[in-house]
Amino acid sequence: MATTILLHGGRLRLVDKRNDSYFQRLTRDLNDGDIVLQVGFACRDAVKRQIVFDREREFILNQTNKKLNVVEADYDNFESQLELAKSIHITGGESPYLIEDIKKYPNFIKIIQDKVVGGSSAGACIFSALYWYGEEDRMCNGLGTLPIALFVHKGSEEFNATEEKMINFKKHIGNFELVALEECEWIEKTID
Repeated sequence: MATTILLHGGRLRLVDKRNDSYFQRLTRDLNDGDIVLQVGFACRDAVKRQIVFDREREFILNQTNKKLNVVEADYDNFESQLELAKSIHITGGESPYLIEDIKKYPNFIKIIQDKVVGGSSAGACIFSALYWYGEEDRMCNGLGTLPIALFVHKGSEEFNATEEKMINFKKHIGNFELVALEECEWIEKTID
């Protein structure tokens, strides 16, 4: 079996059929009673993190007719939560902090093996070798799970992800495949 990774370009809260299809894919292979672990570590503010959890929990449940248990990840039980989850959704926020947090769990990639793992914006960036961090106008290192250079929020001036920034980013990614995703756009990748 292989691990399925869903890379989403950001803005899950927008009404868009592509966002619906992302959540449908995240839950497609699940059964009643299965656990979806939502990882909100990229959102550093606890109040905002709770808002995002509540909102995206509803998005997940609204795109399936299955009776799923959507659980919020916490630092103390993270590895055991990953093991119990059948699917994992990693929300957006500040990617450098998210990567710092995930690196504290060296078994992360091993534990998610053979699961469906979706990441939106920062949640997608962690799987790349390189990614564009528009908030600080710089290129950063991901975990390197996928041999790609990821550019999320493509076309967004708010996220400093304009076409000009993408062209400049592309000049510095070496031989990595450039994956540029507009907001609401997503793709599926697999790792063995």
